[in-house]
Amino acid sequence: DKAGILDAMKMVVFDVVVHLPMIYFPTYYTVKEFVSMKSYNPVDWVKDGATKYAGNMKEDLTAMIKLWGPSDCVQFVLPLHIRMPFRHMVSFFWTGYVSFTRGSIEDEEEEEVEVAEAVEV
Repeated sequence: DKAGILDAMKMVVFDVVVHLPMIYFPTYYTVKEFVSMKSYNPVDWVKDGATKYAGNMKEDLTAMIKLWGPSDCVQFVLPLHIRMPFRHMVSFFWTGYVSFTRGSIEDEEEEEVEVAEAVEV
């Protein structure tokens, strides 16, 4: 049905254009800064998290689109009772990937060099 496909496309676009890049990743990097406890100031968590997100944005968004674009296209046409288990299964592997690639808490010196190199590119 044409209306259902159009609704599914809207949900995919919202997830890939709004939810993940503007809500998920900023929250992820802010919480990561909180957990690292390099500062007790929430403003520093947000500032440092935003800086790291900006440095990793191209790679993060590319990986996000490669996974969530196709999986959302499948998910949003599945029957309602299967959508959540499917989303949770994909999220499990996505969380593993993000934890593996971005989860380590680095020393400040290494971190500053990596951010400076990423900003220069």
